[in-house]
Amino acid sequence: MASFIRSTIALAWSPLKSTALASVSRPAAVSPSAPSTATSILCNAVRHMSYKLKTNSATKKRFVALPSGKFKHWRSGKRHINTGMDRGRLNKAGIASYATPRQSKHLRRLMPYA
Repeated sequence: MASFIRSTIALAWSPLKSTALASVSRPAAVSPSAPSTATSILCNAVRHMSYKLKTNSATKKRFVALPSGKFKHWRSGKRHINTGMDRGRLNKAGIASYATPRQSKHLRRLMPYA
């Protein structure tokens, strides 16, 4: 490869460069259709490399992804200061709830691997 480049540069400076360059043929290994092994390995490594997406920590603590694609979360209001609350209201706060379709679209971006 280096000798080919050197000979091409030397011929380019000659006074008859148009006829001299026309007579020089490229080696088969350097043709653009067949890249060298080292180049193709490097290109494949870079081409197939993709970036990892981060899952939002707050989201993964509050939501669970279900196999159906929905997201389940638990209602707030059952941790403390419950003495004056109605029993029915407290029991409803213990039931799990599901994200709306619009929230689910946003949650899919926050939890890409869920």
